[in-house]
Amino acid sequence: MTGGGVMRRKNKSRLQITIAIVCICFFIGVLTGALSEREINSYQCTALTDYSSNYIGNARSFGELFIKHGKYILSMWLCGFIMPGAVIILIIIFVSGIFYGFSSAFMSGQYGVMYAVEKLMPYNMLLIPVYIFTAVWTILYVLRRYSNYGPKSRIRRERRKHMSEHAVILFLCLALNAAVCAIENIMH
Repeated sequence: MTGGGVMRRKNKSRLQITIAIVCICFFIGVLTGALSEREINSYQCTALTDYSSNYIGNARSFGELFIKHGKYILSMWLCGFIMPGAVIILIIIFVSGIFYGFSSAFMSGQYGVMYAVEKLMPYNMLLIPVYIFTAVWTILYVLRRYSNYGPKSRIRRERRKHMSEHAVILFLCLALNAAVCAIENIMH
């Protein structure tokens, strides 16, 4: 077998493992958030119901939504430039899973499952894959940046190419975020 075939198989395996780890972290976060929703007391439930009714009643601007969602994308992307970036990204994914799990369980409990499906699901079905894609890409970028693939990794041109790809991914993810924000703005 040629060296290129072994490298492609290694990269494919690394991609599959990274996707699995990111998805598992997200879904464990969702489960944790959903289970923690059961532990709130009646005072907290009343306060959250008041807050959510005020939040739901007020339309948010495109800019507010873009910043709200974009901060997670930008945070994960920036983690690509630090050594422990992969671990920080997994923490961000886990915490965002907790937020999604808690808010979905709370909204379902307070307003019904159909409300949560109608109001939360459409744009989040687009946004969550953007988060997962950003996380997977950036973790792979961190692994590629800080691992030694031999002399080729030391070539300045190769590093610039990887940085350019990383910048393109940021703009792509932010463009997808803008589309999701437009949909969310229309729905509310």
